[in-house]
Amino acid sequence: MESSASGEPLTPRKTLFRIGPAIVVAAVVLGPGSIVTASRVGCEYGLSLLWVVPVAGVLMIGMTTAAMLIGVSKRETLCQSVANAFGRPAAWVVGISLMIAITLFQASNNNAMLMAVGGLIGKDSMSGFSSLAKSGWLLLFNFGIIGILIAGRRDLYRWIERAMMGLVGMMVLSFGLSMLASSPSIVDIAWGLIPSSPESSLSASNALEPSASPDADAVSMSAISWMSVGALIATTFSVAGAFYQSYQVREKGWTVAQTRLGIIDSVFGISALAVITSMILITAATALHGRIAPSELTDASVVAMSLEPLFGKWASIVFALGILAGAVSSFLVNALIGGVVFCDALGWGCKMQSNQVRFATIAALLLGWAIASTVSLTGIDLVSFIVVAQSLTVLCFPILAAVLVWQLHSLERAPMILKILVWCGLLVVVGLATRTVWNLVG
Repeated sequence: MESSASGEPLTPRKTLFRIGPAIVVAAVVLGPGSIVTASRVGCEYGLSLLWVVPVAGVLMIGMTTAAMLIGVSKRETLCQSVANAFGRPAAWVVGISLMIAITLFQASNNNAMLMAVGGLIGKDSMSGFSSLAKSGWLLLFNFGIIGILIAGRRDLYRWIERAMMGLVGMMVLSFGLSMLASSPSIVDIAWGLIPSSPESSLSASNALEPSASPDADAVSMSAISWMSVGALIATTFSVAGAFYQSYQVREKGWTVAQTRLGIIDSVFGISALAVITSMILITAATALHGRIAPSELTDASVVAMSLEPLFGKWASIVFALGILAGAVSSFLVNALIGGVVFCDALGWGCKMQSNQVRFATIAALLLGWAIASTVSLTGIDLVSFIVVAQSLTVLCFPILAAVLVWQLHSLERAPMILKILVWCGLLVVVGLATRTVWNLVG
């Protein structure tokens, strides 16, 4: 039986209480953007893409475990290794790539916060606020997060771990209740876990509306559908989150002696991520697919609309609480990921308590708010923006995945199955990035 740092054997109960880094990753990845994306995909495709979530979950477990193993085995951080091998500018590329992905995630988190508030106070009440007022409210919320960061305690990381565990539990409860209320078919869920090509509910709705250019509409719909699929994969298989795992285990003080604990942590945390994402998709597929057009999915209250006969007026509140938990869990740590890795890429260190990391984290928060405010002021549909922002993050993932593959192969005792998983993950993100660029250019 594995021992703790103090030499005491780790019982199952002690093991459960010592896990945490992957739960933080899961809480960050499962932000409101991910929740909205899974809802939209379920609404559009039903359960035909449910199989994507466990596949992405397995790839994410592989990448997260690889990052953990690198973190406990190497003296140098990932960006330090890149700088030593290829020069500091190469590390800058890694840091900037991750910061771009984090900023896009943060922008979608800001906009989804508006959706969560809309679900809690009601769509009509939310529509009474101007875009400028919504932008100001988001700025105040970001200032609150910045205040927590500046006044951060010495045990900030430990506090974050505990907070994330509570918020993940809140999401499990909220989305679990929503799924049960939608009364999904076990048989349909089983069929959805079998890989198949998706059939969009938009085809039927489009047939009812005349179109001046059917071919152009088909091409546009294909591109949008692909971006939805790519965004769904990105909601679970976030290489940026996995990349940060190597920094978390160092912050926590884990060594090679905690390797087994780290594997358990990765499997447990990422499985929770995949299960919650699946519950959200199942709820939307059961309650909304074929009943409303995905384009009508504009806020949290609409997502919960068909649950009202079962939940009554609490339907939107239950679902919105899950989105709110996802937003709060993602807001600070998501920006912190960008700050830690970006500072490490510049050679400024990666300690969470350092002033450099705090300033870079604040920059990530404000950049995300600026993009979200621009979207709000220009009147762009929030859900469409979130789906596009989530899918664009895959453009930055190949660089991060390549670094993880390279560093894992430098370890002497890396399991072959883990090497296969990270290579599969690299190929998937390269394919997603290539297809996303093709659709954007086309």
